Order: sequence, then structure tokens, then C-alpha cells
Amino acid sequence: MSYQKHYNYSIENPEGFWKDQANELKWYKKPTTILSKDENGFDRWFADGKLNICYLAVDKHVEDGYGEQVAIIYESPVTQQKVSYTYNDVKSQVERLAGGLRDLGVKKGDTVIIYMPMIPHAAFSMLACARIGAIHSVVFGGFAPHELAIRIDDCKPKAIITATSGMEVDRLIAYKPLVDEAVKLSTHKPDKVIVYKRNLGAVNPKTERYISYKKLVKTSEPADCVEMNSTDPLYILYTSGTTGKPKGILRDTGGYATALKYSMKNIYGVEEGDTFWAASDVGWVVGHSYIVYGPLLNRNTTIVFEGKPIKTPDASTFWRIISENNVKVMFTAPTAIRAIKKEDPNGELLDMYDLSCLKYQFLAGERCDAATLHWLEEKLNIPVIDHWWQTESGWPMLSNMMGVEALPVKPGSAAKAVSGYDIQILNAEGKQLGPNEEGLVAVKLPMPPGTLLNIWGNTDRFVEGYLKKLPGYYFSGDGGYIDEDGYVYITGRVDDVINVAGHRLSTAEMEEIVASNSSVAECAVFGIENELKGQVPLALVVLKSGDYVSSFELEYNIVQEVRKQIGPVASLKKVLIVTRLPKTRSGKILRKLLRNIADGAEYTIPSTIDDPEIVNEITHEFKLHKIGIFEHATEEEKQTLDDLKIDSFIKYYKSYQHSVNDPEGFWSQIAETFTWRKKWDKVVEFDWDKPKFEWFKGAKLNITENCLDRHLSKRGDDLAIIWEPNDPNETNRTFTYKKLHAEVCKFSNVLKNNGVKKGDRVCVYMPMVPELAIAVLACARIGAVHSVVFAGFSAVALSTRINDAECKVLLTSDGVFRGSKAVDFKTIVDEALETCPTIETAIVLNRVIGNIKMKARRDVWWHDEIAKVDAVCEAEVMDAEDMLFILYTSGSTGKPKGMVHSCAGYMVHTAYSFKNVFQYTHGDVYFCTADIGWITGHSYIVYGPLAAGATTLMFEGVPSYPDYSRFWQIVEKYKVNQFYTAPTAIRALAAQGNELTERNDLSSIKVLGTVGEPINEEAWHWYDEKIGKQKSPIVDTWWQTETGGIMISPLAGVTPTKPTFATRPLPGIQPCLVDEHGNEVNTNPAEGRLCIKYPWPSIARTIYGNHQRYKETYFTAFPGKYFTGDGSFRDLEGNYRITGRVDDVVIVSGHNLGTAPIENIINEHSNVVESAVVGFPHSIKGNALYAYVIVYETPENEDFLRHEINDLIGRTIGPIAKLDKIQFVPGLPKTRSGKIMRRILRKIAENETSNLGDISTLLNPEVVEAVMNGSLVK
Repeated sequence: MSYQKHYNYSIENPEGFWKDQANELKWYKKPTTILSKDENGFDRWFADGKLNICYLAVDKHVEDGYGEQVAIIYESPVTQQKVSYTYNDVKSQVERLAGGLRDLGVKKGDTVIIYMPMIPHAAFSMLACARIGAIHSVVFGGFAPHELAIRIDDCKPKAIITATSGMEVDRLIAYKPLVDEAVKLSTHKPDKVIVYKRNLGAVNPKTERYISYKKLVKTSEPADCVEMNSTDPLYILYTSGTTGKPKGILRDTGGYATALKYSMKNIYGVEEGDTFWAASDVGWVVGHSYIVYGPLLNRNTTIVFEGKPIKTPDASTFWRIISENNVKVMFTAPTAIRAIKKEDPNGELLDMYDLSCLKYQFLAGERCDAATLHWLEEKLNIPVIDHWWQTESGWPMLSNMMGVEALPVKPGSAAKAVSGYDIQILNAEGKQLGPNEEGLVAVKLPMPPGTLLNIWGNTDRFVEGYLKKLPGYYFSGDGGYIDEDGYVYITGRVDDVINVAGHRLSTAEMEEIVASNSSVAECAVFGIENELKGQVPLALVVLKSGDYVSSFELEYNIVQEVRKQIGPVASLKKVLIVTRLPKTRSGKILRKLLRNIADGAEYTIPSTIDDPEIVNEITHEFKLHKIGIFEHATEEEKQTLDDLKIDSFIKYYKSYQHSVNDPEGFWSQIAETFTWRKKWDKVVEFDWDKPKFEWFKGAKLNITENCLDRHLSKRGDDLAIIWEPNDPNETNRTFTYKKLHAEVCKFSNVLKNNGVKKGDRVCVYMPMVPELAIAVLACARIGAVHSVVFAGFSAVALSTRINDAECKVLLTSDGVFRGSKAVDFKTIVDEALETCPTIETAIVLNRVIGNIKMKARRDVWWHDEIAKVDAVCEAEVMDAEDMLFILYTSGSTGKPKGMVHSCAGYMVHTAYSFKNVFQYTHGDVYFCTADIGWITGHSYIVYGPLAAGATTLMFEGVPSYPDYSRFWQIVEKYKVNQFYTAPTAIRALAAQGNELTERNDLSSIKVLGTVGEPINEEAWHWYDEKIGKQKSPIVDTWWQTETGGIMISPLAGVTPTKPTFATRPLPGIQPCLVDEHGNEVNTNPAEGRLCIKYPWPSIARTIYGNHQRYKETYFTAFPGKYFTGDGSFRDLEGNYRITGRVDDVVIVSGHNLGTAPIENIINEHSNVVESAVVGFPHSIKGNALYAYVIVYETPENEDFLRHEINDLIGRTIGPIAKLDKIQFVPGLPKTRSGKIMRRILRKIAENETSNLGDISTLLNPEVVEAVMNGSLVK
């Protein structure tokens, strides 16, 4: 069939044409009046026809014998569900919901608001309303209460249908509280709120209006379809109006049904029974027309998709769904394709699927740039059709009509006018323009069926907005032109035309040129005010993932290309790279908002915006680059840690080179992002011989102003700390930055009231409760030095540390919950304090409500002290090198070392490393399972995350209570994005089998981390496969209590990972390998002792009270370097693998054998959980190897298993590494942070068990006796 003939017939004889199309429907009463005028003189279609659109979309197909055909496929990657509904299922669901609505008093002509996520029940609700003649108004799920209230007051619904929650990638949005808030705000009150419960854990408050959706459907009798007039309203759909008051577009029933049925075959080329997928939302017009009514009228299978084109779980989602569901025609927005192209520029994910079922790919929602069109054509190798329409039209206005005649594609054009639309280009006076002349896009009346009837309750606005400007025409609000072949080009909204020095220029044309640059994923070009020229264009661009072009080079290339194609008059001089553009939830770029921000004009953030946080990001970029109104700003905008975040390998490489070539400039740039009371005089001054290190010398600051105060204006209501208690049934606690700031100030005043002043030492011996983090920050706020002692150490260990630091005050608790029992703390504290003369006061938190003794004039209750103070406490001004804290690490001699960390350098390094290693972005939830009693807790639960403005999760309990799935329960509950734990914990969890990891949804995890010791290969792969699902990079972090922050580690998703390797050093860290003589080994691959040859900001400054020991331990072995005490291997690419402590090297028959690789091999045996290898004296070999091995199942024949293990070692490392003794043990002695205490194992292997030192600080002291009893060397 010829397109032109077909089209001409629709324009020359609209009544005859549309009568033919109406005959395709089964009417209750066929119309005889095809086109007429109503009382306002507006065109009306099929005025005397009677029908019901729900009958046509559902019941008719069942009557025709297609009840068992699949009608709806629900694809929900965010909840990992896939459910199919046949036409019989849909009829059953819809007729009973309709019956329920009828029983609640909803009748023909009443309005019902549907506020639903993308679940099939949203479609059921629409169809149920249509069935009984109620007018539905679908409001996009997740709209703010204020916006929903405006719509409630405008359409005055009898009822609201909602669900308990929606999912936004990895974020649960509770809907019911939003609806309740909206009802509270609105003047009109609906009779009932019908709630579909999703069981995803969202709060579901039950008010007097509450009706259970499921119960209603279950208990209601089915309702029959109600006969409707063709011109009766089917629905109201709100589109955001420029005045701020949304416009309720009103749609009729008969004209709409006719147009949709026509469009499915003639535009989209789909036959009955095909699968058709429009990847949109039912809240938008695309969802109404082409997820629900259009496909169902045409007896297609339609897909309801709850997810995003990327991140659910990745950029392959669209292709998987097309392939698995045999999709014939797909329809989405160009913005979705650009997002996929950005993540997968080479289409590697697309190539994984068989897409031979896909016949056509349609695009609409905004203009499709040529670059995106060509990319998709090339990858799919099928026709890609860009078509154009509006909420007002309800169905396409311009398109290549694939069911009529496939016309050649012209990039940039949405092809030709669809049948029924007499599209013309007019000037402002209403005169028709010639080919290639740009003007206003208008449709000569009458508009075809299915287009808007009116604006709900506001006919004047309907006339004013669409009919008055160009009499006899519908004005689309868009500009464009028609070429000599009749192809129409939409150049954008009329207000997207800018006036540069008297020249009218189309920003759409410039955008096309910018988008064609090979580095650009998407862009926006808009005009901003300029004193000289009136307006000048500004381009914002988002780069493709993995593209590393510099901003200077990109700007130069784009400016040159625009000059070449448009001419110097275009005046585009500024191209700004941004991480994302502000868009509506349907994918439209909010250019007007961008213009208003740059011009300093008043603006309201549109309710349809995808993420309001982006407004702050864009404003920050404009200030930083002095754009528009910010050009002459007197206050300088500071860079943030986000601006300096390394998000590509080339950036890592450049940052690393910068940090080596100019360490002072590098660290100065990072330090500038923090808040200082006084800037530094010198970035760094150091002397390896003394040794003495001073960073940001002369600077004044307080670390808590950087962790708390500076976030209050922008992030005050964001969550700072989420606390999960030991008992999953106990209520959790959350602290926003405002609330945490207030609590820290209060406790700072408590400390002051108890005589604590700047420089005093405060010992903190507390469980993992929020008060522990508050106490640490309060000490820092007033300049007191905190010394946290792990809350599991013995009285002897506690008193040793208190006395070494001469602490004045002890902060403690009455007890701690560990698993199923409450452990008494106070007895340990009382015993310790008997030998601690410096302690004047003990402040006791009432955690377990235990029966304890309080010592008069020494012990006071925490809550009593808090009651005496207010929440105002000015932060003490500290010197950059003032002591921040002392943290004790167990020394091999038995006397613990009090490592001293200072304020400024520690702050800068921990925040910078946190942001980059974990690739933390605003809104993520980060969970480190460590205890604040260890350096990991100090740096990566408290200071690093809070200085970066993050949400950090604290967990009081243990991984095994109530069972070994506890970590995974927490991940699912809070949708954790970054998870950081120790290899010991990973091995313990792996030993429990995989079933426990499969109970919970771990899809929110973006990054996995390990800390505390090198991770063996078997545990690495288990972690990667079972927890990360091979989609989350593992950052295997190497660092020490002494280093203060992470030193060598992958940057998640940026630098490559390699099992058992910590990989590359962070920028600012300069590691090297030296041989036993101290000579640097500069070749690759290489092995040696790991040293650091240039200072870094968070290096420990001394050992408290013993600088000589500090010097001897770290700086005498290899002068001019910091010696880590670890051995390391460096591969050909420069990746580091830590081979263990240098004293974990055993010399067997003259061969140096590192125990770490041997342990790795043992752990690969299928029956081995974990192992530890030490050396012991041997009369012939000098030393021999002794292995302690934990097994899953004790073998019947132990010697057979010993033989298997030694065979494995012999085959992989060589016979020299075979073990002399293999003892099977129930457990290994470990420190509380998970490190195996090899010192103790060595003494047992040497049969020197009389002096094991203080074993009370171990996680499991009882294991020592079991190991001794089973020893093979007695």
C-alpha cells in the first residue's frame, strides 16, 4: 500500500477514512455520526457510538477463544520477579477489582487516582476504572506529596489506588506515607485509599480510609462492562504546565480506541498475538497508550517492566527481555539508548543475546540525535524509527508508518505526518512556510480521533494554550521545518530558539553537532544571558563510559565543528563536562531549568525531575566554571572530593603521576576541598632520620567541622549513621547529619563538665553502639585525645592501655550484647580500674540494663550527664599536627604499641581514599563490618565516610547471630551498596554453604571490599561469585594501623582487579621492594620487602611515649624508607601481592619459603576451610613446616588427607614446600580484627607453651588449649 495514497485519503476525506477504522472495533452501538461539533464548537468523533474500552481490550479476546494467550508479562529485575498473566487472568483480576470499586461507591463519571509503581496491578486498576466508567488519573508513583495533593484537588477523586512501595534501582520508596501526606495537604479528601501490599518491607500506615487491594479483589463479585458514549472521558493525564499548575489532559473513549487500534497495525506493524514492548511507565502517555490500551486492544502480549535500562542489573537488561520474550516491536526513549550506549559503547552486552525476533525499534519522547540513531541501527541491524507525538495527541503525529509503507530513514527527522494529521509549518502570523523554512509546527483542524478532548475543568486554558495562537490550527508548541520530500524535522520547543546578537539560532541544530562527537554520550545546548550579545549558547556534555578525553580537547573540537557547520555566528565557546543531566522521569532533558540556574532566574524544581540532587551538582559546576550569573561571583567556589574523584583508569594514571612528580601540589589540591580555620604554611616537612613528619604545617582546623558542620547546609537531613542492633527484632537507630551534630555537641559538653580539656586522653571501652561513634567525635571536637580499646579485651589489656596513655576519663557501658547473651562489662572495667590511678571519672552507658555496681565519686551514668547539657558546643581549634587519637596495636614483644595519629593529614587521606577506593556516590549506603576498636573502624566507619558526607552503617552484632545469613539480611534491609569485611569472615561464611547467601537479595551491592590480611584465591572467588554475582568489583585493600588509611588497593570498577593481589598503590603512595640489603628492586616481576619511600599524610607520627621504639620498628631496617614488615611480590604489570609478614618466611634447607602461598594451596583443597603454616626447628633442614588446618568434615583416615594436601603442594609449588606436620584443629587463634596469631602457633609448634603472653585479647582464647592438646610435637 502506498503511504501517500493512504495519507491523502485521511486528509481529503477524514470522515470516510475514520469510519473505516472505527469498523475495526466491536461497538455496542456503531456510530453513524462520524465527525461533529460539541456545545463549545470543538470537534468530536463518533458522538453517537457506544462501547467499553475494557471490553475491547480484555473480554472480547476471551469471548473469541484467546483466553489462554499471555496478555501481560511482568518483568521486574529490581525485585527479581517474572510473572505472566493470560487474558483470562487479566479478566478475573480486573472484573473483581471493578466490582470492589463499585461496592465502595465508585460509579460512572467518578474520578479515581492511580498512584502505582510499574506492576501489573497498575494496568488492572486502569482497566477496572474503564470497565465501570470511572475516569482514572494515573499519577507517576513516587511524585512528591505536594504534587499529588495538587492533582487530588484538581480532579477530586472518589478513591486513590496505590501500593505499599516502588523500587528506584536499589532504593525502596514507601508510597503509602506519601499518599497519606498528600491527603493531609489536599482540601478535597478521597473516601478510600486502596493499598496493594507488595511485601518489600515498606511502612504501610493504616488510616481510616485504608482498604486492602488484595482483600477487596478476593471478596468482591465481578462487575460487568458499563456502556459508554464514545465522547465520555476515559482518563485525565496531567502534564506539567509552565505556570506551575499542571494541565489535566482529557481523553475520550471511542476516538482513542479507534486511533490506538489503527496505530498498532499501521504505524508499529504488529499483528494480533505478537509481543509488543513499550519500555516506559504507566504514569506517562506512552504507558497509557502503548503498555496498556493499544497492545491489549490489538490482542498483543504487552510487557510491564519495573527497572531501568542500566543498573538493573546492567546495560544488557533490554536485550535480555527482548530475547527471552520474543519481542517483535520495541519502543523506548532515546535517553534510554544513550544510557545503554554510555555504559556499553561497543555493544558487547547486546551481542550476548539472540535478537532475531525484533523487527522494528521505535524511539520517541525527545529528539533522537543522529549519533544515537546510527549506533542503534548498526548494532541491531533493523529499521530504527524515530517518531514524534505528545501527551496531548495520545498517539503518534509523525512517524514512518511501518504497517503501510516503510519510507527511507532520514536522521534528524521523525519522517512524515501520520494519517489524520495535516501538519503544517507556519510563521507567527499563521502563514504557511515553504520547504526548509523553520517555523511553528501546527496541525490543521480537525485533529484526528484520540487526541485531547479538553483540559479537565479549564476550557479557557485549553483554548488559550492550543487553539488561540493560530486560529483554525492546533499549536504544538514546537518549532520545525518540512523538507522538499515532505519529511518533518522537529527542532525543539519554541523557547529552545536563542537570539545571539540579533540572529535566531536553533539550539537543537547545535545539539546535533555536539552529539555527533565520538566522546559524547548525551548533551544539552541552551542559551544563557550575555550582556553583549543578548544570549550565547552553552553546551553541557556527558561522556561515554570509559572515554578519557580532556575537557580542553573536547571543548576545542566541538567549538571548531559548530563553527564549521553553522558559522562563527553560533558563538558556542563553552563546553562543560558533567556527570549527568537533569531529566524528567520519562527522560526529557530539563533545558529550561538549566537556563534558569545559569541566568539566576527564579525557578521551581519540576516535580517530574528524576533526582532533585542534580540541581546542586549543576549549580556547583556553574559556580566552579563561572558560568552565567556566577561569572562575577566574589566568593570562590571550592572543588569537592567529588570533583577530584578518579572514575577512569586514565585519571588514575594521571593522578598517580601527578602525586609522584609533585606530591605537595597533589595533596594540596585534595586538602583544599576541606574546611580550614587557617590554611597551611607548608604542605609537608619531613626528616627520615629523626623520624619526623609534619603535614599541612601551620594549618588550623577541627576534624569534626569537616565530618559534621560543613555538611549541615546541604546534607543536614541526609543519613550519616544507620545503626543495626545485635538483635534483629530490636529497633534500629538512624542519625541524620543534623541529629549526629547535636548529639556530638551534647556529649562534648558532658566531657567538658567532667573536667576533660584539650590534650587530655580519654579511654573508650564500649560496644558497637552509636554512642561509641558519638564519643569519639566528641573527644575530637574538644581537642581531647581518644584511645579506643576493643570491647572484648581483658581487664589486664584494658588497664595496660589506660596506664600507658595516662587516661583521665573512661567511657564505658554496663554490658554488651553478643549473639544470644548479654556480657557483663562493668566487672572487667572495675577490675581494670583498680590499677589505673589516672582515671578520675568513668561515664557508663546503660546498654543492657544490667545489675551493676557504680563506684561513688568515680562512676556516673551517661544519661544523667546528657540531661545536664545543651546541644551547642563550639569546636576547638586544633593545629594540623595535634594528636587526634592513640590506637594500640599488639606488639610481638607483648607490650602494645600506642600508634599516634594527628588531625589534618589523617583526615585528608582517609576521606580521599574512602571516596576513591569504594567509588562512593551520594545516596549510597556503605557497610563496614569492622569494630571501631580497630583502625578499620576509626578510618572507614567513622572519620573517612563522615568527612566524605556518606551514609555509614554500624552493626553491633556478629555474623553468625541469629544465623550465618545475618550480614546478607542487613544488606537487603538497607540496600547496601558497598560492603567491606575481613577474609576471615568471608571464609567463615563460605564454610556454611551457599544456601544462606541465596535467601536475601544482594543485588544492591556495587562494591565488595576485604581488609585485615591477604585474601586467599578460593575465598576471593567465592566472594566474587556468591556475593558479588561477578558484577561487583572486589577491592582487596592493604594497609596497617600505622598507615592510617588504605595504601594499595584497586579503585572499584576503575583499576583492574586480580585475585589475591592488592594491585596498585593509591595516588600519593610510593611503594617499593627492597632486597635484604636494602637495595631497591626496580624490575618486574620482583619479590622483596615492602617499603614506602615517600611520606603520606596519614602516617602514624610516633608510638605514644616511646619515639625510640617507633624509630627502631619502622625506620632503621631500611634508612630513608618506612618498612612495612611485610613481604610482597610485584607482577609484570606492577600489581602488588602481599606475601605475609617478613617473619612469616621460613628458611627450609636454605630455601626462603613464604607461608602465604603454601596456605593458599592448602585452602584450595575441597575439604579445607582455612589453614595456617609456621616453621619449627628441624635437626636436618634447619626448619620444617607445620600446618594447622580446619576442615569441613573430619576424615576417617587423617593420613590420607595429609597425603592429598602434600601432593597438592608438591604439584604446584614443589616438593621443597611439603609439610612435615599437619594438625587438624577446630579453630585458629585470631585477634579480634581477624588476623591469625601465628606467634602463638609458632610457640606451640616449637613446644614452648610456657610463655604465650596475654591471650585474653584473642577473639577465641579457648582455641589455644584445643590446639595445644592436639599438638604433634609433644
